[in-house]
Amino acid sequence: MSLNVFYQNHKIEVILGTFIAAVGILVLGCMLFPLMFYDQLIWKYFWGPIVSDVAGHSVSFNGVLAEQKYTMVSEITYGLLIVIALYGLYKLLKRWNVLVDWRFLLALLPYIVVGSVTRVLEDSGFFNEPLVYLFVSPLIYVQILIWVLVFFLVGHYLQHRFEKQYLTVNSILFSGGVLLLLPFLFFTVQWLLGDQWGASHGVRFDMFFLMIGLVSLILAIVYAVSRFYKDNDHINIYSEPLNLAMIGGHMIDGITSYVSIYDPLHMGLTGYRELHPASNFLMELWPPLFPIVKFLLIISVIYLFDVLYKEELHEYRRLINLLKIGIFVLGFAPGVRDLLRVVMGV
Repeated sequence: MSLNVFYQNHKIEVILGTFIAAVGILVLGCMLFPLMFYDQLIWKYFWGPIVSDVAGHSVSFNGVLAEQKYTMVSEITYGLLIVIALYGLYKLLKRWNVLVDWRFLLALLPYIVVGSVTRVLEDSGFFNEPLVYLFVSPLIYVQILIWVLVFFLVGHYLQHRFEKQYLTVNSILFSGGVLLLLPFLFFTVQWLLGDQWGASHGVRFDMFFLMIGLVSLILAIVYAVSRFYKDNDHINIYSEPLNLAMIGGHMIDGITSYVSIYDPLHMGLTGYRELHPASNFLMELWPPLFPIVKFLLIISVIYLFDVLYKEELHEYRRLINLLKIGIFVLGFAPGVRDLLRVVMGV
């Protein structure tokens, strides 16, 4: 029996066994070689940065320094975990024949906003230990993924149990996300109206309207151009809702990062810095390069998916749309967090 045939016949066992083996190696490594596995790996690249984020400064354990930022090791690891999670979600959606389109993204939107809002509330000092660790990246995203799966399963059950037009996976998923989001929005509005429990540089509604205005202008131009050339299949793809969402999500991230860090309009913004090494590298070369590269990169990805390899990827449309949603989240979630931090003056 070939390895491929064995894997096809024992997928669940192979995946579960691989996961258990990886966890087992880490546990044994931490027990037998703690300096190598825990101090120099887990602490330095994963747990240490979380502790540093909560503390608000660099922290040390057994002489190993951990800082409040991502590293290439952690970003690559988290990226691989995201890919694995997306693939697992894809298999589940495919098995239950759930349509993945902009409506599915809309159903997920409240959960994405929850991640951004709770991260800013954590930055403001709203949560106390040990609860605060649940709202620090990446643990907040693991928590949100669990909530998504819970409401997704509830929605799937209710849709097939009662077969009502208003009881769909998307409607239940969206409703659950809104219920989860509302209390955190309440505390955010409370802060913005002046009831603040921590230090603030001042509420900046001007920054909010500026960023939303700039991103809206970019999206309006992209949409207008794509509609003007509606008969051109290479250009009209950029007017599709999911593609516009990807562009908008990453423009919020790119423009907010650039403006808040370098303050090109002299708005009195101070104290912000970039934690991601790749983004920081681009802005050190030339500050506006970060949003420009993000825009060109998303435009290229859309062109790759919807033009160059459209025919080859046609039967994988559900997976492609799920990847698009994942790309949207990678821009929108940190972008909203950064924008909200500036608006709240945190």
